[in-house]
Amino acid sequence: MGSKNLDGKLVKSPHSTQKFTEQDIIDLGKCMDPDNGPHYFLDNFFYIQHPVKGKLRYEAFEYQRRLIDSYHQHRFNINLLPRQTGKTTTASGYLLWFAMFVPDSTILIAAHKYTGAQEIMARIRYAYEMCPDHIRAGCTSYNKQSIEFENGSRIIAQTTTETTGRGLSLSLLYADEFAFVPPNVASEFWTSISPTLATGGKAIITSTPNSDEDQFAQIWQEANKRYDEHGNETPEGKNGFFPFKAHWSEHPERDEAWANVERSRIGEERFRREHECITGNSLISVKWPNGKVEKISIIELKARMSL
Repeated sequence: MGSKNLDGKLVKSPHSTQKFTEQDIIDLGKCMDPDNGPHYFLDNFFYIQHPVKGKLRYEAFEYQRRLIDSYHQHRFNINLLPRQTGKTTTASGYLLWFAMFVPDSTILIAAHKYTGAQEIMARIRYAYEMCPDHIRAGCTSYNKQSIEFENGSRIIAQTTTETTGRGLSLSLLYADEFAFVPPNVASEFWTSISPTLATGGKAIITSTPNSDEDQFAQIWQEANKRYDEHGNETPEGKNGFFPFKAHWSEHPERDEAWANVERSRIGEERFRREHECITGNSLISVKWPNGKVEKISIIELKARMSL
């Protein structure tokens, strides 16, 4: 049973009665699985709008599957990813799964621009509308900036400001292109939003790099300090964040020929920042003459070499 909202989009009515086939029940159970549910949902029921090919079922690349695992297995995630690698699409699918299969969740999407928040919600809305009724939850409210589901969950999309999310008890925060939020706004936002996650909420922060000193860069650098006092490697960094990074070459449609064309189009410096995600605070492994291996930033390496 479906109903139409004011925008004329087909949504599922809340608390509607429907018949399930045996396969429907199997599918629903696999989507509800606490371990593999996100993968099953995205592999089978998540549809996207390709700019050329139109409606397509999402097929995750290998690094996107690892990205989904990082979302699901770690409470705090920070992702340093190249431009146009499907990070927002992948996140949209995971947020929709989370809302429909983790009841009573409050999910906040914080984007650095209003158009960015609209774009993410548009992807979620499209995926929801393409989802079969035996999988998707019914909606009690369905708008361009928010969706509320019959299971008590809701998704809210807002522009990132100093007070975004204040007063909410968040189950999941998704901060998109966080490095491009003005530094003073990003700092105040993070100070304001952190207490709302104190009750057990998750956070996903994603961006391409912008500078070496912004809030995103600070969180990323601390997340890469993954050694305890005994020198043993830890899953998360000292700030509790799990750092995830992918290289442009992991995209199956990109090779050196593509890279050469892109470098000639935007220049070497921008290519390194937007596709290789290299900035001054990028961490590299250095083996010193005494045999010690250390992860330090490029800035710190340059400073030591100048001594």
